Amino acid sequence: MVDNRLEFHGSRHGNPAKGPEAIINRAVSGQGPMRQILCSDSHAYATAKVQALQVLQANLDATAETAPTTGFPAIT
Repeated sequence: MVDNRLEFHGSRHGNPAKGPEAIINRAVSGQGPMRQILCSDSHAYATAKVQALQVLQANLDATAETAPTTGFPAIT
């Protein structure tokens, strides 16, 4: 585990001093989003995830009419 940690030392995009500073500034100002994304690689990952979810939403929307027709009839 220590070896893995040493391999990453200095190779990450984030500056460990700037992250907490950004969080504190956001909290003190009371402005901004509920979630704070730190560093460009995290932002790129989150953006890709949102885009993937939008594709899934389009697939869900496309099946909105047929999905209810494939279940058992309601028992009354």
